[in-house]
Amino acid sequence: MYNIAMIGAGRRVAPLAKQLIQSDDFQLTAICDTDVELAQKRFAEIENVNYYQDAKEMLEKEKLDGVFIGTRCSTHTQYALLVGEYGIPMFLEKPVCTKEEDLEKLQTLLPMNHKVVVSFPLRMCRMTQCVKEIIDSGRIGKIEHIQAYNNVNYARGYYHKWYRDEEETGGLLLQKATHDFDYINYLLGDNKPMRVCAIKSKQIFKGDMPEGLRCKDCEKRETCPEGVNNINIIEGDPYEIKDFCCFAKDTGNEDSSSAIILYESGMHVAYSQDFIVRRGAGKRGARLISYDATLEFDFNTGEIKIYYHNEDRIETCHIGTSGMHFGGDDLLVKNFADVVRGKDVSYTDLVSGILSAKMCLMAKKSAERFLFCDI
Repeated sequence: MYNIAMIGAGRRVAPLAKQLIQSDDFQLTAICDTDVELAQKRFAEIENVNYYQDAKEMLEKEKLDGVFIGTRCSTHTQYALLVGEYGIPMFLEKPVCTKEEDLEKLQTLLPMNHKVVVSFPLRMCRMTQCVKEIIDSGRIGKIEHIQAYNNVNYARGYYHKWYRDEEETGGLLLQKATHDFDYINYLLGDNKPMRVCAIKSKQIFKGDMPEGLRCKDCEKRETCPEGVNNINIIEGDPYEIKDFCCFAKDTGNEDSSSAIILYESGMHVAYSQDFIVRRGAGKRGARLISYDATLEFDFNTGEIKIYYHNEDRIETCHIGTSGMHFGGDDLLVKNFADVVRGKDVSYTDLVSGILSAKMCLMAKKSAERFLFCDI
């Protein structure tokens, strides 16, 4: 029986841990969280779990075969380094770090690179795997340009909740583009990113309302388009943690950003993300362009189209997109299970996590200083 623990029992990794222990040879042994009472409620149906508030104490006392790290983003590096001291395979939530100085610290974990599964489900999902298969087959030729996009239609939490604190998140390039940069790197294979320039804007979610203002205390709550009574509340999210005013002086995070990435071969990627769109305007995917064809895909619709340039032909393929992150989470959990068992290596290893984080950090620096930055 393999003993699994969690550091941080939040909404992101809790379902993944529960999925893992459905296997007959895994059991959840311990959970470390700053809010033990909340963690106990989330895992009330699971017996014989030991709860801790100190991660080092848990690692010292428990005999563990794998650890999920799902704490707030600013502490991912801290806990990865701690678990690494014990050589235990880990599932590490993205981004792997939020500051440049942490990149060097993470280098010390490279000896256990393939024992670290970074939470990059977009790389693993069926859509990306199908696109990768098409590229590697040579059917559309060598990719020479990519236009990628992420129009996030569920982004209110980045301004209403604790995610608005950029000291915790590192900003929205690290929150969202880290996924997209990773799957792009994966699709391009050996073609390495070399340099990036970027820009970010904050045009909507800003204002002069008082710092710390909560919607329930605001006289404009009934007429404000972002008032909690006027938007669809995400089921299960407590009102108290998502009603900060997103038009206040202390509202963090950009609401759009774009980056141009130069690769080793000389080709470049143009990437853009925004957090303004809503409902059916949500779109995430890319156009991959070669001399022979253009391949276009969208995670939301599950559709892949290939437009052949030298003949009057368009191919269309539909891929199932059910499950969290379009089914990628299921494959991440399966990979982590096999890593813990010693049967496989990580498909989203620490090297890929560090590279993606570095791309995001350099893009952020570029946007803030109006520079081209080496990756």
